[in-house]
Amino acid sequence: MAFQASGCAGLLAALIALSVSRGVARAQECSGSGEAEGSDGTCRVAVGIEDLGLSYVSYLRDKPRTAERPMGAKFRNFYDEDLEMFWDNGSARGVYSGVIYSQKGSSTLSYEGHTFIFRRKGSGEEVARITMQTGKSLYIIPPNKEATKESAFYKKTMEEVEFLDKYYKQNGYPWLAFYPRDKPVLPFRDANYLGQNTDIASDYGHLKCTEPGKKECGWADNGMDLRLKVISLKPRVFLIQDLLSPVETEYILNEGERLVKRSTVGHGASAYTADTRTSKNGWIRRTHSEVMEHIFRRFANVLGIDEQKLQHHETAERLQVVHYTKGQQYTPHHDFGDNGSVPNHRFLTLFIYIKAAEKEGGTSFPKAYDGRGMKVLPKAGSALLWYNMLPDGNADDMSLHAGMPVGEGEKWACNLWVWDPKVTDSMPY
Repeated sequence: MAFQASGCAGLLAALIALSVSRGVARAQECSGSGEAEGSDGTCRVAVGIEDLGLSYVSYLRDKPRTAERPMGAKFRNFYDEDLEMFWDNGSARGVYSGVIYSQKGSSTLSYEGHTFIFRRKGSGEEVARITMQTGKSLYIIPPNKEATKESAFYKKTMEEVEFLDKYYKQNGYPWLAFYPRDKPVLPFRDANYLGQNTDIASDYGHLKCTEPGKKECGWADNGMDLRLKVISLKPRVFLIQDLLSPVETEYILNEGERLVKRSTVGHGASAYTADTRTSKNGWIRRTHSEVMEHIFRRFANVLGIDEQKLQHHETAERLQVVHYTKGQQYTPHHDFGDNGSVPNHRFLTLFIYIKAAEKEGGTSFPKAYDGRGMKVLPKAGSALLWYNMLPDGNADDMSLHAGMPVGEGEKWACNLWVWDPKVTDSMPY
């Protein structure tokens, strides 16, 4: 099936008419639980990264991190004014970390023992100073008016404090999602043991060109097969080789070059630039072209989600394209947040490498492997899939990850965020 680079009428309809019977997953099980298939086809027990046999997946550090461990933190502002938030780095002012609105909430990634200062806008008067504590994830800026304690939001927050304390004592890790929150409605891919493979058959095959530079290209009529390999259990992370073809990665790179601009932290009116995120980014809609429609349908097969649900008004944000040059990075962060107002959360992240840096520039998961961490640097066209939620509805603190600094060259990537149960109405995606 061929098309000109400029597109042709009816192609998309023909693609939709293809049989959807291939969008099925089957687990490639070894003979026993906890075993993974080796390169020679035999089964062997996989207990660590070294057993995966992947040169581009390694530990982040030799020993688990024990000091200043990263942690998710939620804040609720019951002061009757909007307040500016600063991380106390020892300087007189501190590091600006955004605005927390009156009678609203926000969240961030911090570290045990770090302190945040909250000041009145304009005057800079300090209102509160809060230090991060092990086992505590919700922090309250107290009301300056007694009447505030009668508000529904304040009473709900007091209930949340009690719930979070009980949850931590029962599970040994914090509740970071919205409270109260139901279990996810979207499905998880199985991750029963390290090295587990799940094969995916998709009708939406790679876009290929007969010769480099030719305008006439086409999709494989017989679809394609993909394999998800479990490379971490906590968090649940999968490697997907060759999710995109070279022609498809070049297409996204070319589109991205026209769209990217300096990345920000936060969303909407609260967004700001920060040294923790120094890349550029831009967004591509699923409906941008027939190529994007085709790729999104393949994504749906990989994720095990009905492709009709993978729409921007349902569960999917636009495809984010990110660009890093030498030295640029995105320090450890979660892809989820909780401002206390809506139960919708980013359920999963599908992160695809478009162009690998000449040196470094991988993705790390600092909390994986009991604190030793994991770093991954797949080839262009390959992807990582991880879940930002747990089956009980909590956000997964272990999904903390970072875009590591680029050593040489440049790095291009794109990612798809899928929400549960649906995209928040206020998100501009």
